[in-house]
Amino acid sequence: MKWRVILTVCFVLTLFGGFAYLYVNTFVRKHQHAIILFVVNGLDLNTLNMARQQAGRAPSQSEVDDPLIGDARRRVAYRGGVLNLDSFWDIALLGIQQPGQPVPDEGANATALACGQRVDNGFVAMNNRNEALRSLIYAAEQTGRATGLVTTSSLVQPTPVAFYSTIKGKPEPYRNARDLLYSDINIILGGGEQYFTPISSTNEWGRPDGSNLLDEAKDRGYSLVRSSEELESVTTWRTRKLFGVFAPDQFYFSALQPEHSRQPSLAAMTRVAISSLNYNIGGYFLVVEHGLVARAAAQNFGHLAVNEVAEVDEAIQTAVEYAGPDALVIVTNSYSLGAVGSLPAAAATDLVASPETIDPLPTAAKITPPVSPTPPAWLAGPGGPVLTRPQAAWVRQHYDDGSFSAKSPGLLQPQPAFRFQTQAMPTAEPAWLASRGEGSNQLRGFFNNTDVFEIVSDQF
Repeated sequence: MKWRVILTVCFVLTLFGGFAYLYVNTFVRKHQHAIILFVVNGLDLNTLNMARQQAGRAPSQSEVDDPLIGDARRRVAYRGGVLNLDSFWDIALLGIQQPGQPVPDEGANATALACGQRVDNGFVAMNNRNEALRSLIYAAEQTGRATGLVTTSSLVQPTPVAFYSTIKGKPEPYRNARDLLYSDINIILGGGEQYFTPISSTNEWGRPDGSNLLDEAKDRGYSLVRSSEELESVTTWRTRKLFGVFAPDQFYFSALQPEHSRQPSLAAMTRVAISSLNYNIGGYFLVVEHGLVARAAAQNFGHLAVNEVAEVDEAIQTAVEYAGPDALVIVTNSYSLGAVGSLPAAAATDLVASPETIDPLPTAAKITPPVSPTPPAWLAGPGGPVLTRPQAAWVRQHYDDGSFSAKSPGLLQPQPAFRFQTQAMPTAEPAWLASRGEGSNQLRGFFNNTDVFEIVSDQF
């Protein structure tokens, strides 16, 4: 009899504790309805400062700002270029290194953000025991949130993949494309169309298995859009699943889009995604990745990188406007690519050696180009001093095929770098993170990029 009483009391207490937990977690603890994570690879602080100098905006009188920012500090900021990002009041620096791997690659950095664990270079969302790691998107889905993935990269690039699939040491874009289709992400917008459609004479990188995943997406309840016009016509209040692909691979740079491009702006994709996700009563988590800053920086295209920062800043403004001032909006660069100075103001022909200075290189004395009057703007990349014949041939080929161009305004001419590489690679420089909205006070100070997972998932 005594044991029955004890067991009954324990059962009642456990039941009461369970109900208390559910009540507090549901009705007392404040859950953030909207959480938006911007990942802008390659946007280090030097590149951000270039953008602030070149693409600043006039402050709005009605702008919502942190009341703790004093008038003096605000006036100082407004004397220079001001970005929408400057309204974010919580700042953090993120350590990205791990023992034995001082410079993580894109996939490793993306995994740290998306999954909260460090992995070896070449792997994405997969640890050294071949175990798939749970990402923030899947953690959000488990709490009943709607989810979205917006990118100007191919949807099968390492950073987007970290949020829905895995890479096991070598790229598997066709498998990743199918994994995305079955990820149950509500809103999917980006590039990489060729990996979702069959191989053909006009689609040499198409799927070798002949399947058309876009048709399968429609069968799974997705509304399909393939142009900016179709995206603008989406009725967001009744669209719960949307799948959009707007480029064969990565997006074009916004300043170099061909006429009549079907590619929407990052801001337009962000607006449609938020407008659709807002109707989910359980809240939502949206990832917005802009890969074009890193793509420009990798080739030392400083002016193009700055131009893409302006695209990101417009999308940030759109996110705050459509998600509301209380929404938790987070922006991070994930990793840096070695910008070291202000944007040179010299003429484009002064930035690096022209193809004439390195061709035909009859003697070793002519291999090194003349010293540029402008200081190096990058640690490494195609704008570095050409020291060998293979390097010279590589640069000459890129001028010949139009990948590089010295023509005005010189958007495709690499800026000077200290050292030549065919492309700038990620550095060990800490990443930065800026945030605003309810819960942003948890994202300030110094911590590791792996900590972002726990801090954000705690808001779900």
